[in-house]
Amino acid sequence: MQVNLNWSASSEADLDLGCMVQTRDGLGTAIQPLGEAFGSLTEWPYVSLDQDDRSGASSDGETLRISLEHRREFSKLLVYVYVYEGAVDFRRLGGIVTVSAPDGTWRIHLDDSPAGATSCAIALITPEPNGLNLRREGRWFTPHHYLGSQQQLDEAYGFGLAWGVGRKPPR
Repeated sequence: MQVNLNWSASSEADLDLGCMVQTRDGLGTAIQPLGEAFGSLTEWPYVSLDQDDRSGASSDGETLRISLEHRREFSKLLVYVYVYEGAVDFRRLGGIVTVSAPDGTWRIHLDDSPAGATSCAIALITPEPNGLNLRREGRWFTPHHYLGSQQQLDEAYGFGLAWGVGRKPPR
């Protein structure tokens, strides 16, 4: 299964794709460019992000992959996107998130966000008897003074991860 994020390079914004992972044994982490947490498909957490496209200039954008071979180890996964810097919200950035799964492909156009939204839950993935259930979310979040984008998403979906303030290294 894979999720791809692309946006307009002319927007001068930095968007980031991420995934919160929780396993059946209680381990949890976030795969995202911030913190250079790119993950791995061949070892825990069995989720990987290919790169940090800071400008939207990469034709490949950012691609997140989830190993379906290890699907029985997951209790839930949340795929999300957020504005790291350069824009007050998603509108007019030309952002598109494409989710490709064994049972089909769908897109969320980030320009359709409400004013002020800087993060979006894209998909919630949970186990079911014969595989994983992929549920389209499209749930928008606006900034809070005391919570970062990822912490808001975490609280809304109950992952319970520890969050701190972070910055990316200079380009």
